[in-house]
Amino acid sequence: MAHRPRPSRERALRQIERHAFEVGPALPAWQLTPLERQLLDGTATVVTDLKPVTTALHQAAPAVGEYRLSTR
Repeated sequence: MAHRPRPSRERALRQIERHAFEVGPALPAWQLTPLERQLLDGTATVVTDLKPVTTALHQAAPAVGEYRLSTR
């Protein structure tokens, strides 16, 4: 293999074109186990429960580039 100190855009595009036809077989639909389903449902619940908290934090936080001097 030849040493190439810098990546070549043209070489990368040729490699993609060369392997574009290698799609492979389609995977069957993944059946979730009860534990996986419970984890997904729990994650969705946590995300929806945290939405009001993150909204309040964004409102309290200073805008980007803004500096707030402490009054204490």
